[in-house]
Amino acid sequence: MNLPTLGDKRVITYRVAGDERAPAIVLLHGIGSSSAGYRAQLAALCRHHRVIAWDAPGYGQSSPFAIGTPAATDYADALMALLSALGIARATVVGSSWGSVIAATFAARYPSATRALVLSAPNVARGHLSGAERDQAREVLMRSAAAQSPEARAAVVNALVAPNAGPLVRAVVSRLRDAVTATGWEHAVDMLFSTYTPSVVASIQAPLSVIIGNLDRVAPIDDHARPIHEAAHDSTLHVLDAIGHMPKLEAPGAFNSIVLAAAAAGTD
Repeated sequence: MNLPTLGDKRVITYRVAGDERAPAIVLLHGIGSSSAGYRAQLAALCRHHRVIAWDAPGYGQSSPFAIGTPAATDYADALMALLSALGIARATVVGSSWGSVIAATFAARYPSATRALVLSAPNVARGHLSGAERDQAREVLMRSAAAQSPEARAAVVNALVAPNAGPLVRAVVSRLRDAVTATGWEHAVDMLFSTYTPSVVASIQAPLSVIIGNLDRVAPIDDHARPIHEAAHDSTLHVLDAIGHMPKLEAPGAFNSIVLAAAAAGTD
């Protein structure tokens, strides 16, 4: 992959399903996750679409950035390099949580490559913070990477999903953290301080679908999804009842239906 910011190896790993001639849907995972979190989408969306779920730089087997503090635009450029390598000129771009920041940045930076945009459990990012408030927020995010004891991992899962989430969903959410590397996490955290999502979406012309669980405690709707929705040019807000921060896992049927509708609406 011809992207110098990824250093010498320049490897991006990904999962793929569906006919390579079909319209593309690209899935971007969250800060504590990987492409494995989209297995339900790869299985369900591939009937009429080419579905790609990447491991972001520094996640899974993907090369970390070779620069100190990558910005959201660096992740967007890495995604564009992957799509170009796969021969994909245009895609419906889906981002979850931290991945929503990359998805929005990509749509703003590469409008002709974005058919439609779906932001699930989106995050406004931290670019609006400064000084001591910024330092404190970064410290909290960095400290949360150390949650590796069974008790700490259980607490993380409890924060991410709704109280009624089943044991299988909880087990998957816990296991997804295993694809996170220390460098990948640090770069991901620093990226959040390089941008502010409501400002980014204001310039996006592609149709936007926002998915949010009404029990999301990690990125509550009034602090994140609603400001993003209201700042956007053409946005539809989907509030899922009794769902937490992981709609793709907690409510895959509803999530997949919204993504398919977005992909259809974004067609020429």
